[in-house]
Amino acid sequence: MYFQKIRHPSNFRFATGHAGESLQLGDAAPLRPCVRDLGEDVFHVELRDDARWPLDPRLLRMHDDAFAGASTHRLGFDADGTLLLEDAQGARVLAGVPRAGVGVCGKAWLVQLARGEGMRFYGQGEKLTGLEKTGKRTKFWNLDVWGDHPMPVIIDGAADPQYAAIPYLLIRDGARWIGVLVDHPGNVFMDTGSNWFFSGKDDLGAPPSLWFGADEGVPAFYVIAGDSMASVTRRLQRLVGVTPLPPLWSLGHHQCRWGYGGTRDLQWLDASFDEHEFPNDGLWLDIDYMDDYKVFTTSPAQFGDRASELRALADKGRRVVPILDPGVKVVDGYEVAESGTKAGIFCKNPEGQPYVGFVWPGRTWFPDYSLPEGRAWWAGYARQFRDWGFGAAWIDMNDPSTGAAEVDDMRFQHGKWDHWTYHNLYATGMAQATWEGFKAAKPDERPFILSRSAATGSSRWTALWTGDNWSNWHHLRLAIPCTLNLALSGLPFNGPDVPGFGGHADAELAIAWYKAGALFPFLRNHSVKGSVAQEPWQFGPQALQVIRHFVRLRYKLLPYLYQLWIAQAREGTAVMRPLFHDFDNADGLELDRIDDQFMVGQAIMQAPLLHQGQQQRTVALPGTGRWMDACSGRFVAAGRSIHVRSDAASTPLYVREGQLLAMQPGERTTQANDLSDIELHAILGAGCADEAVLDYAFDDGLTDGHQRGERGVVRFRATRAGDALALRVEVLQAWRPLRVRVVGYDGATSAVVELPAGDVAQALQADTWIFAGQPLAIARGAVVTV
Repeated sequence: MYFQKIRHPSNFRFATGHAGESLQLGDAAPLRPCVRDLGEDVFHVELRDDARWPLDPRLLRMHDDAFAGASTHRLGFDADGTLLLEDAQGARVLAGVPRAGVGVCGKAWLVQLARGEGMRFYGQGEKLTGLEKTGKRTKFWNLDVWGDHPMPVIIDGAADPQYAAIPYLLIRDGARWIGVLVDHPGNVFMDTGSNWFFSGKDDLGAPPSLWFGADEGVPAFYVIAGDSMASVTRRLQRLVGVTPLPPLWSLGHHQCRWGYGGTRDLQWLDASFDEHEFPNDGLWLDIDYMDDYKVFTTSPAQFGDRASELRALADKGRRVVPILDPGVKVVDGYEVAESGTKAGIFCKNPEGQPYVGFVWPGRTWFPDYSLPEGRAWWAGYARQFRDWGFGAAWIDMNDPSTGAAEVDDMRFQHGKWDHWTYHNLYATGMAQATWEGFKAAKPDERPFILSRSAATGSSRWTALWTGDNWSNWHHLRLAIPCTLNLALSGLPFNGPDVPGFGGHADAELAIAWYKAGALFPFLRNHSVKGSVAQEPWQFGPQALQVIRHFVRLRYKLLPYLYQLWIAQAREGTAVMRPLFHDFDNADGLELDRIDDQFMVGQAIMQAPLLHQGQQQRTVALPGTGRWMDACSGRFVAAGRSIHVRSDAASTPLYVREGQLLAMQPGERTTQANDLSDIELHAILGAGCADEAVLDYAFDDGLTDGHQRGERGVVRFRATRAGDALALRVEVLQAWRPLRVRVVGYDGATSAVVELPAGDVAQALQADTWIFAGQPLAIARGAVVTV
C-alpha cells in the first residue's frame, strides 16, 4: 500500500442529480442516500448500492442514540446531488462541490466539499503532522511504525500513518465548527488542500476543495455542527464513547523498560522509588517476563512464588502491568495455542489455514477478535491473568504487527472477510476482550488497559500510548500536537513514552520531557533495551531533584486531574486540550496556531520549553482577567503575550484566576492518595471580583462504588474582599468526611467559612479546616473567621 498517494477526484464519476430516493450517476446504478438527524446537530449520512458494496463490516457501532436535544441545523442533498449543511437561518455552513460532491471509482468512494479560504483543520487522531491539518493529505491505516517506515523518517521526520487510525476532521470556519467522522473500519483517505503538482501549477481552475473517502466499503460519515470546539468535541466523544472513569492509580507515574523481566527487577524498582521518595504507581514488564515469549505465560526463571511476590507489591500500592501481544506461538504442547485451535478462533489465510505471522515468539497465530467467540476466548485468559495478581494489562503489537508477513493475507470471520474489514479495529477488539476479562475477574474494580494501536471507539476500553517514539527534541515537540489532536478526535487518555523510547536521553532532555509531560493524561517512563538507563535517578542528583519535583506536583494535583476525568466520563469533556478549546482568538493572539502550549482542564496552562539549551520563550495569556504564575505566585494580565525566562528547575506554568483547585496536602513523597483529604487553593488575587465555584467529587478511586452513590460531592463558592477570603460550603452528596485546608494567594491573610445549618458531620470533618497554618474550629451552621 502506498501511504503518500491517495485517490484524486479526477478519477471519479460524480452524482449530478438528486431525485426521489436516488443520487444519479449517469448510466451507472444510482446511490440510495440516507440522512438521519440524530439530534443536537449530529447527523449521519449513508450511501447504499448493494451491488457495488455488498458487505457492511462495521462491527463496532457508534452511540447514535446519545443525543436527546433538537437540532438547529439541517443536512441533506440539493437537486444537483450536492451535500448541504444549513443553520437555523438557512445560511450555508458546509457544502459539496457542485456536480462533483459524491463520487465513485469502482469500489472506491469519495465525498468532496467546498473549501473556504478561512477554513482551518484539526483532529485526524494520531498524526505527527502538526496541530493544524490544513494542506495535508493522509491515510488512516494502523501501522507497526518501526516495522513499516524507514528509521531516518521515524527519528527525524513525521512518519505517517502511525499506530492509531481515527478518520475525523475538525473544521473551523470563522466562528463555526464542524466535525466530520468517517464511519468506516478500513483504509480511509483525506485531503485538506495539499499540492498535487511538482511545480505548483494549478488544478485546471478547479475550485478549492477538501475530500475524504475509502477504497471500498459502504460510504458513511457523521457531521457535527457547533459554535465552539468544546461543544463539538463533547458530542463527538459521546458519539464514539466516553472514557470510563479510570482508577486513580492509573493517573500516577509509571516505570517501564524493555528488559525488566520479573521479581528481581520489580523489587529493585520498588526499593529504589522508596529510597528516592519518588511516587510511582505502576511497574511495567515488557516481553522478557514471558516463557519463550508465549502470551499468557510467565517465565519460571523470572518469578518464584508469583502470587505472593505480586501481592507484596500490590500491598505497597505498586501495580505490576505486563505486556500482552496478540501473537500466539505456533508450537506443540503450548496450551494456549492448542485451546485456540480447538476453539477455531484464529484468523485464516485465503486458503482457509491459520494465518501465520512472525513476531517475538517466531511463527505466530492471531486471534480473530472480530468474532464474539474469539473475544470471549481471549477474555477467559485475561481473567486468569488478572487472577494471578497482575494489576492491569498493556496490549502491544496489535496494529496488527506480523513481522515481514503481508498483513493482507490475514482474513477475519472464519476467513470470509478480507483483511481491510477489520484491520483498523483489530486493536480495539483486543482491548475490549482484555477489558472484559479483567472486569470478570474483579467485577467491582475499574480495569485499566493501555494499547499501542486504536481506532474510533477505542476510548470505551483502553487508553493509548503513542507508540515507539525517540529520545530527541524533535519527538518532544511532536508529542504535544499529537496528544492534543487525539483528545479532539475522541481518545483523550493518551501520552508519549517519556523521555523517549528509542535512542539515548541525556539529563537535559530527560528533564525537558518530564517538565512537558508531567501533566499529560498518561505519564510513563519507558525505554528500549540497549539504551542508556532511564530511571529518574540515573541522570544524576540534580536532574533527579527536578524530575521528582514535577512528578510530586502531578501527585499533588491528582484531585484536580480526577475531576477532569469525572467530567470526561459524564459528558465527554476534553482533559488536555489546545488553548482555543477554551478561548477565542484575539488581536495578536492566533490561538489556533499555537501548538506548544496547552490547557489541562479549564484552570491550568502549561508552556514548556522544547528546544535544547532554551531558557526563555513567548507565552500567550489568552482570555480576560489574569493568570497566576505558579512559580512566583504573581498575577499577570491576560489577553496578551509575554516574554518569560525559565531556569533548569522550573517551567512556565499558569493558573487561571477565578478558579478553585483541589490538591493533595503537602509534598507527595509516596504514591499514597486520598481524595477525601485535600488542600483547596483559591486562585483569587487582590482586587478580584470573581466568584470561584467548584463542585468537588471524591470517591475511593478504584471501585464502581461511585455508580452506587458511594461518592461525596461538596460545592465550594469563594470570593475575596480585601485581604479576606469568604468561602461558602454546600454538601450536595454526603459520603465520607472531607478534610479541607484552605490556601489563599496574593496577600490573603484571613478566611471566613460558612457551613450549612444541619447535621454535616458525615460530610465535613470538623476540626480539620486550616488556613495559613491555623486550625478553624467549625460549629454547625456557623460562620467562622481566622
